[in-house]
Amino acid sequence: MDGDKSPLQAIKHRFYAMRNGIVADTLRRAGAEYRVIFGVNLPQLKEIASDIGYDAVLARELWANVSTRESVLLAPMIMPAEEFTIDEARRWVASAPSVEAVDVLCLRLLGRMPFAAQIADECLVSDSRLMQYAAMRLRSYIS
Repeated sequence: MDGDKSPLQAIKHRFYAMRNGIVADTLRRAGAEYRVIFGVNLPQLKEIASDIGYDAVLARELWANVSTRESVLLAPMIMPAEEFTIDEARRWVASAPSVEAVDVLCLRLLGRMPFAAQIADECLVSDSRLMQYAAMRLRSYIS
């Protein structure tokens, strides 16, 4: 990463370099509620995650950046499983801003956690449709 930039700034610069206006516009028209959408696709985000490696501090910073689609999608890809607690899992799934974020969170992180079934059970009884969706997605990854 560039020495003059924070890791988050360097990642956002990379998002900008990989931006795809057609994808971003399509997501906006489909109702994506993020303030910032670069239109970076999932294979590109996986490539960025591979370059970064696992980094809990950066993953938490990215997840907190809920205004940017790509930040929320990248966070679960770089969160080390051994540093991700059940309480943090509960917070992340409850704060997931979109179906796409839930999909990535469940596939890339929650599905490999020893407490995945417990999180799925808790999500299933939630009043939130998105949390119920998370329960079903998570169950499909651990079954």
